[in-house]
Amino acid sequence: MTTGHEDEPLHRLSSWIGTEDSNWTHYSSELVAKTVLVDFRDRQWDQLQSEILNQPEYWQHRCAVALGQDRTERAIAILKLLLVHSQHRNVRMEAVYELDWAEVPMESDFGPLIRALIASIPVDEIEPEFYSLLAKADAAKH
Repeated sequence: MTTGHEDEPLHRLSSWIGTEDSNWTHYSSELVAKTVLVDFRDRQWDQLQSEILNQPEYWQHRCAVALGQDRTERAIAILKLLLVHSQHRNVRMEAVYELDWAEVPMESDFGPLIRALIASIPVDEIEPEFYSLLAKADAAKH
């Protein structure tokens, strides 16, 4: 992700996410949410939203975990974007987990997408969060 200033929050996000071989832990995602995403303003959120799908799978995945820790309206919107448009199944799966754990309402439009994702996953890998998020999307119809 390209940024103009070294101290800019987007640059810090990219630094934290690092390379595919960089050390990344659950604690990293908490730190990113509490020390980087908290400084995002509309411009940074807009840039992240417009560029995240162009990032590699590991980058999208790590970002999704950090966004799930942030749980702000903008973070949730990007998680929904990843659920719908990421070309990486593991990223879409992570978006399901993070959205379910955030306990956000889901629009009914997400039901077919979640069903298709469930259908693409081996049965023994389907976690309860998938059915929980699907139930939230189905409940939005009523």
